[in-house]
Amino acid sequence: MRRLLGIGALAGLAAGVASAVFLATVGRGPIADAIALEEARAHAAGAAHHQDLFSRGVQEIGGALGLIVFGLALGVVFAVVLAAVGPRLGAVTPMGAAVRLGWVGFATVVLVPFLKYPANPPAVGDPDTVSQRTLAYFAALVLSILLTLAVWRLRARLGAGSVAGAWATAACYAAGLAVIFLALPANPDPLDAPADLVWRFRMASLGGLAAAWAALALATGTLLTRWPPTGGAAQLAGTAAAETSA
Repeated sequence: MRRLLGIGALAGLAAGVASAVFLATVGRGPIADAIALEEARAHAAGAAHHQDLFSRGVQEIGGALGLIVFGLALGVVFAVVLAAVGPRLGAVTPMGAAVRLGWVGFATVVLVPFLKYPANPPAVGDPDTVSQRTLAYFAALVLSILLTLAVWRLRARLGAGSVAGAWATAACYAAGLAVIFLALPANPDPLDAPADLVWRFRMASLGGLAAAWAALALATGTLLTRWPPTGGAAQLAGTAAAETSA
């Protein structure tokens, strides 16, 4: 189990670095424009100017380090989940299992909550609604995870190789998504920023998360293939079972 957690930590490090590099390059423009808009609005509203405790460069470095630390934690969790469900992912190689879990994890943890509550620039949002928006986002996240687990169990009951079961599972998942999107409240804040800026900021935010999950899955699969925790790496099921019981 120790080696598996080490692999997860290394893969998570790669994920954090990938996300930080993406946001520092591709996402730098939209983020800088969003910050400039926020500062301009604060100045126009007559808000008192205050000196930042840390310079912009130090803040960017701190943000990158935060992404790396988050990636490390995510990598460990990813490795543990892969050990638990890898044998049931229907993949014959560690890379295949890691990529499949990466797709499911990204869709569940990132994409579904993002589609309901997409990221907005700092200039958008009333400070008084922060708690409300945070609770709504986490509700979407929890419901998305529960829906994925329910559909996973349903798929197992109907049979992984059944065409009818696949259609039934897809229909149930779509119905569950509809319930989530209709039941949860809309974003309470009006979208009063330029549409182009909002779009670019959202794509940068989603791109950073996609880069992290892609790097996480590929790095985990590569490390498991080259340095399997136990025995051969031809089938993740064997290594996962052995590591779970270790």
